[in-house]
Amino acid sequence: MPLFRKNKRPKPTSYEVLNNNVDYGTRRIEQLPRPYSCQVTPYRELEFSERTKRAAQAVVPFLLPACKAIFIGDVSVGKTSLVNRFCHESFDGDYTATIGLDFEVERFQILSQAYSLQIWDTAGHERFKCIAQSYYRNASVVVVAFDMTRPETLLNGKRWLDEALRLNTGPVLKFLVGTKKDLLSDQALCDIELEAIKMAYDINAEYWPVSARTGENVTKFFRRLAALAFDYGVQRAMETNASLLQPNGNSLLSK
Repeated sequence: MPLFRKNKRPKPTSYEVLNNNVDYGTRRIEQLPRPYSCQVTPYRELEFSERTKRAAQAVVPFLLPACKAIFIGDVSVGKTSLVNRFCHESFDGDYTATIGLDFEVERFQILSQAYSLQIWDTAGHERFKCIAQSYYRNASVVVVAFDMTRPETLLNGKRWLDEALRLNTGPVLKFLVGTKKDLLSDQALCDIELEAIKMAYDINAEYWPVSARTGENVTKFFRRLAALAFDYGVQRAMETNASLLQPNGNSLLSK
């Protein structure tokens, strides 16, 4: 079995050209999606930044780095099920461990502009940790997943995040995602969420509880992730390498 698997969609380039006039269906985003809880997120923006909106309104297409989002966490917490629910609208109750890495590309239309989200679903098994870690670098988003029915996987989340951040010296968006929400009683959900919220504050991440089985919060979470990554990505590109956003020598920074 290969250590690296990906879907059959076209391989993305390092940069995406905006304004490519493709129909994106349900992947269209015109307003910044809200977090699961406004109290458990370090990203308090209520709408896209003014610079992002100016860039999106530019007549001349420009280049925007594609977003690399890595999904990390203990083995069998449900990372692959979460990704499959969003990418393929499917759920398979038969567990199969990820070997090395699975790779998906989802294309969005955000503020009428094309944007690609690269989803790197890494293995949680100790045997494949070294292989998975080799794909951590250059991530824009880190998603720490834990199984809400297994509190120890939440405790291990800090270690997973530390390892990912060690290989990413630049700024990254951080999410703490609790899976298998549908398996919990109301009281059990309340108990684990108290601990998850504490962890989210501790690691400065946005918290989401989801269910891949029912689909609860899955699409909302991915739309939020993609929109925030787009907003931060445009701003970062303009700050660190404005030439990427200067078609024909016309800087968008001065507009």
